[in-house]
Amino acid sequence: MTPAAPVNARIRDRMLTAVDLAATFVLAAECALTGVQADLDLFGILVLAFVGSVGGGVIRDLLLGEHPPAPLRDWRYAALALAATAGVIAASLMLGPVANVTPPLAIDMFEGVGLALAAVAGTRKCLDYGLDGAPVVVIATINGCGGGILRDVLIARVPHVLHEDFYATAVLAGATLMVVLIQRFGLRRDAAGIVAGIAIFSLRAAALLEAWRLPHLR
Repeated sequence: MTPAAPVNARIRDRMLTAVDLAATFVLAAECALTGVQADLDLFGILVLAFVGSVGGGVIRDLLLGEHPPAPLRDWRYAALALAATAGVIAASLMLGPVANVTPPLAIDMFEGVGLALAAVAGTRKCLDYGLDGAPVVVIATINGCGGGILRDVLIARVPHVLHEDFYATAVLAGATLMVVLIQRFGLRRDAAGIVAGIAIFSLRAAALLEAWRLPHLR
């Protein structure tokens, strides 16, 4: 196992940054669509997209002791969030509110892509910091789900993580799989990330298509 990085060290991992930025763009677009559905104004849509796309990464970095968090010190995160939001707004102005004619399932599937990317980024960054086991899985889950929770709180709805059973569960499973593949089987991080990302998206997609649910009391 690699030695733990200093508390305030800034991990420089190009693949991690690429995955993190991709997650930001996808989640920003999904949050912008959600903002259109919620009938927010243009500024509200932008705020929702930015908070929802970088929120999980900010919480992740704070838990890792990285100050300031990557999404707040690297201009590319804000730029990608703005670009994704501008694309949704432009499409809505030209074609009508695109979120209103986009099937909810398609938006949820799109979010599933962002969820997988964010979780893989969180897992990889925790491993770069020398963490292993349960802390990695917990922080990766927060990274994947944190932005969605903030998004739902801002539009006053019950967060998906509390009632969409294979939301956080999919991230927990994927992050655990990635850790096991790397630390027990010696798989390269890039390959393990691809496998874990596909697993997370597949679980989330299957749950949406097949209406999988964990046991409820009612």
